[in-house]
Amino acid sequence: MWILLVIVLSCLAPAALATGRLEYPSVWVCDEDRFQWYCDRPSETPPDPAAEKPPASEEDEAVAALKALREDLERKRALAIVQPTPANLRRYIAAQEALMDRAALFSDVWRRVLWAHPELNYQLRNPVNNAAIQVRDAQQAGRERAALAGLGRDWGLFFFFRSDCPYCHRLAPTLKWLSEQLGLTVFPVSLDGGGLPEFPRPARDNGMAARLGLRSVPLLVLGNIHDRRLLPIGSGVLSAQEIVERIYLLTQTRPGEPY
Repeated sequence: MWILLVIVLSCLAPAALATGRLEYPSVWVCDEDRFQWYCDRPSETPPDPAAEKPPASEEDEAVAALKALREDLERKRALAIVQPTPANLRRYIAAQEALMDRAALFSDVWRRVLWAHPELNYQLRNPVNNAAIQVRDAQQAGRERAALAGLGRDWGLFFFFRSDCPYCHRLAPTLKWLSEQLGLTVFPVSLDGGGLPEFPRPARDNGMAARLGLRSVPLLVLGNIHDRRLLPIGSGVLSAQEIVERIYLLTQTRPGEPY
């Protein structure tokens, strides 16, 4: 058996040596620069990122087109400013007119969509028509009166002032009237110990102004009797309507809800 194997190998050796390779694939055949007989497979060509990039969406194409239009207009504008020749100005004006035509088409389609889809029309919630504004204001006033009717059971209004402040003197009658009309208790707090004609016996500040970071008077702060919440309404001279609206928004609505 061993003699037969030697004879076979001796017959195959010349052919292998002549070509440098075996006549059939073999894991023993490697390049000379390989380490011993460990034959690594040739590395595959890395994929081209550009070839695998998904096709641009319709939105991406639109963004690119709009960017190109704006850049083209800006280039023509810059050239017309730096070199204000009739030809440069004519090209810039033509490009600007073309962009304005696109804007006009967009505006026209916009209003047609709003007519067909009332749920998208912001003006139905916040009208700009005078007749509609009157209706909205009347409804809002009714909601405010209904909400503030029983507000005095849970809330009071702190009025921080100084007796020598002219704006405080101007605001005091408004607060007195609101207290009588809405039943809302006003707690006058004097920073200098003096009173006002409408509030001759105010409470003295016990450090509450400092906790609120008070820097100017008059200041109105809504306070909850039960949970001690303090909601600043505003400073300066405010009208009765402004005060009512702010009290309603702070106590009956959430941020962003009225808009």
